[in-house]
Amino acid sequence: MKEKLVVLPGWREKIESFDSFINILKEEIEVFAIPLPGFQDKLEKPYTFDDYLNYLEEKLKNLENFYLMGHSFGGALAMLYSLKNSQKIKKLILYNAAIIREITLKKKVISFFTKIFKPLEKIIPQKLSFFLKKIFYRFIIGSYDYFLVDENLKKTFNNINQDLREKAKNLNIKTVLLWGENDRVTPLKHALILKNLIKDCELITLDGGHSPHKENPEKFAEILKEIIFS
Repeated sequence: MKEKLVVLPGWREKIESFDSFINILKEEIEVFAIPLPGFQDKLEKPYTFDDYLNYLEEKLKNLENFYLMGHSFGGALAMLYSLKNSQKIKKLILYNAAIIREITLKKKVISFFTKIFKPLEKIIPQKLSFFLKKIFYRFIIGSYDYFLVDENLKKTFNNINQDLREKAKNLNIKTVLLWGENDRVTPLKHALILKNLIKDCELITLDGGHSPHKENPEKFAEILKEIIFS
């Protein structure tokens, strides 16, 4: 019988992004890539971590003895799921997981400008408001990602934008931290912090940034095989 691997995608990541390495693994490992609400369809309401966990528990209710890997936001979900369902999981793989959320100077600047801009929206023309938002997200935040999503997903992001490092201390299953050495989204220093917090834990570093599974799927698949069959 094949080993089973459940994969959870990152924020707004579609499961198709995993196809390249899944196709390499599928001869030896049965892979279940789980799409997350709001990333391939629209949410009917803002989600919380509890909503996502309820969704996962329903999706995985008939699955036992599997390896669980979560990428970025999916890594935070994988950790929270593992805290409630450790008996079902053979090994947890936290892949560039968004578990630590630091209050950086950039976030303080964003918060400051957001507070200023909200009252202005009510008194300036809609077209000007739209133009100013585009400038804000392009040059201050550095991405259109948040600007382009609908309101339910924006509120969902605010709901899940939590520092979870204290919860990491409670993990009681074998955990592998799989981390890109040049990751700028969830930097390697986060992995070093988590390695000291999680009891039964090892760190494997990868060449690349936040998504080595896209950059070199063959190498990524080989590393996953080593983790699962070792």
